[in-house]
Amino acid sequence: MRQRRASYDYPEDFAGALIRFKEASGLSWGAMARELGTSRLNLWRWRNGVRPNTDHLLALQNLARRLGLEHLLPTATLHG
Repeated sequence: MRQRRASYDYPEDFAGALIRFKEASGLSWGAMARELGTSRLNLWRWRNGVRPNTDHLLALQNLARRLGLEHLLPTATLHG
C-alpha cells in the first residue's frame, strides 16, 4: 500500500503570510521558533524564500490552530 504524502498549497506570498501570522500572534520570532521546534535562522530563511519542511509546516499550522489564526496560513492537501 502506498503512503499518501501531504503537500501544501503555499500562498504566492508565503513570507508575507508568515509575517502577518507572527504579528497577529503577538509572538516574538524567538518565541515562535521555540513553539515550532526550529531556530530563528530558519524563520529568517522562510521569510526570504525558503519553504519550511513538512514537519515545520505542520507545527506552524498546529500553532495557528491553537491561536485561532489558521486562516492566515496555507492549507494542506494530500497527494499520493
